[in-house]
Amino acid sequence: MALARTELPRTTLPHVHTPAPRGRARAGFLSRVWRPGLALALALAALGGCDADVQKALDDLAGKPSARSASSTAAPPALNLPAGPHLYCIANIGHTLVPYDLATDRPQPSLERYLDLDPVGPWFFAARGYYISRVDTSGRGANALIEFDPKTAAETRRLGLGVNTNPNTLLILPGSGGIAWIAIRGSTFNVPYGPDGIGVVDLATMTGRIVPLTDIAGVPDGASLHSLISFVWDAACPANGGRPCVYALVNGFDGVLRTGSLLVLAPDAQGNPAGLDRIALGGAQAVVNPLEDMLLDAPRRRLWIVDNGGFFPAPPVAGSPTGQLQALDTTKFNDAIAGNETVMTVPAGFAPTGIFDFDGATGWVTTYPSDRVQAVDLATGVLTPNPGLPAFTGSLLRTALPAPQLFAGAGGFGPAQLARLDPTDGHLLDETPLQAGNGTVSCAQFTTP
Repeated sequence: MALARTELPRTTLPHVHTPAPRGRARAGFLSRVWRPGLALALALAALGGCDADVQKALDDLAGKPSARSASSTAAPPALNLPAGPHLYCIANIGHTLVPYDLATDRPQPSLERYLDLDPVGPWFFAARGYYISRVDTSGRGANALIEFDPKTAAETRRLGLGVNTNPNTLLILPGSGGIAWIAIRGSTFNVPYGPDGIGVVDLATMTGRIVPLTDIAGVPDGASLHSLISFVWDAACPANGGRPCVYALVNGFDGVLRTGSLLVLAPDAQGNPAGLDRIALGGAQAVVNPLEDMLLDAPRRRLWIVDNGGFFPAPPVAGSPTGQLQALDTTKFNDAIAGNETVMTVPAGFAPTGIFDFDGATGWVTTYPSDRVQAVDLATGVLTPNPGLPAFTGSLLRTALPAPQLFAGAGGFGPAQLARLDPTDGHLLDETPLQAGNGTVSCAQFTTP
């Protein structure tokens, strides 16, 4: 499947969606309707309800909800971001990019820019930034990879990904000269579910193609794989003889919640994926709905995955499904022995959503809807449900310039917040409203020229 490329001349301002005014009343309304709507959609999932509702609910709960605001078309002026180290933060529901000045530890809402709907990212390569617009799963969306100028925040090029592709994340392959993979999650609006695949993109030319999971050599039974959601790069992969590989998480959703799979993939000389192994997730306790934030503990050769268990009902009641953490031994991948990869499984309570490295010895496990953060010892697997950490949603980001700092997205699906944490013990130093509409929040560091 070829991808459609559109290039915008640098002198032409792109049209982007500008949301309706974002005041406290609107934010309060969203916070009142959002979570009951999720519970209803998941109830429909349990009863075999509407695919649209199920897909929407799972997208929301994976931290990538579609925007619900009214929108109009506008041509915003080019910005002039000051030189220096910045975080570029995206508020997903508010579909807004706002820079955060690391020198002064202050957001710069006067320099914010509205993005296409349902944005995820950003990522940076060379002198350009990138984000993905999923828009929605109705079939009307211009699902696309969008390039922008970090100095002006203006769109420069975009690569159309096709209707219902539902792109979920981007991995720029290190040392590849700008070859990137896009997780094509697919949509229940297509029968059969799909497309399921990997978009292989050359960022230099902004061209590429979608490789269906069924076409990846070495991946058995690719037709049963649905909802590819995330990647983790391993620079010294045991399954590939110490050469790089990519761990690709397949959620399994095809209209109902299912157990997931892990693919071990190696990029060839052209950046195309080749399969090394496929691993069934869940261990002895089959837990459904693995979510996207994995953690590679490279020194111990372990890959940690969050099996969510399900979100219904929310808030939980007695008998609600619970999730678990699963630690896999990466030295057992691609060894021709099935079922020997699990080192341990750790019960993680109701609705764990992601796992992040804190200091090499401890992982932090986020949850929804409580946003309570748990701690797990990466050596022993001992989980501390109430370690006294501040509530945040994720993801987690360490910066080096101008000084070492630790940041986390906060606020859940409410007004977007950026939490600044003590990098030594994790206590909250500051929580800053980004004035960018509702979250979730994801950021990346870039030094603006």
